[in-house]
Amino acid sequence: MKLIEELLLVSKPSWSPFLAGFTAPACSVFISSILISSHSLAQSLSINLTDNLIPAEKEVSSFIELPEFEFGSYDLRLTEPINDIARELQKSGDHSNAVAVFKQALHVTRINHGLYSETQIPLLEDIIESDIALRNWDAVDRHYAYMEHLYRRLYKIDDSRLETGLQKVSSWHINALNTNLDDKRIEHLQHANRLFRLRLQVAELTLNADDPKVEFLHQNIRICEYRLYLASDIRKEMLRHNKERRGNSFAGSRD
Repeated sequence: MKLIEELLLVSKPSWSPFLAGFTAPACSVFISSILISSHSLAQSLSINLTDNLIPAEKEVSSFIELPEFEFGSYDLRLTEPINDIARELQKSGDHSNAVAVFKQALHVTRINHGLYSETQIPLLEDIIESDIALRNWDAVDRHYAYMEHLYRRLYKIDDSRLETGLQKVSSWHINALNTNLDDKRIEHLQHANRLFRLRLQVAELTLNADDPKVEFLHQNIRICEYRLYLASDIRKEMLRHNKERRGNSFAGSRD
């Protein structure tokens, strides 16, 4: 229980105040009733970029006027004024239109800086913040998947910035499974386990062996593996087999 609670503190994302009203369940309880197929435990350290991972442009309400320069709608100089409009919408609580405007800024950024650039990350975080306010959990999950893809394209395995970026993504999955935001605890646990393993690879290449983070990641990998085992069909089958064996033994003793 201690380590899972510690995850909420160590990997605390910027939007954690939104989750303040949720109570994280004890480790021994939060996963006990969920069963998954054993084949889904396979680990993968790759993620395929698909169209639905990239935040698509959304139509902005007609009453919001976006500025344009003579060079066209995708001029790089539009980025700052568009961001200002989106942040004002965000501050006013109009998160739906804020997301739409932030996505336009993201599109402009991708056109001018290429498919993979650091400039996308702050915009992605702004989009996530508004989608969290809207409780669009599927969208938040897709955005974090895209963020992971970006970090892995931007930084090599021996770059500490990769571990820092992946920590943001693992924070989402830990918070989501602890608060059961979208009834996908097992999926979030699997993602967290994979991300902890990848973060450990980076940490072992960039930190001293006695750095506390290395042991922290080792411990949380063990917790994830144990919880995945408890939720697996392998354990379910073992329990069923043991129950049948006890039943047969009892019947034999009566004979």
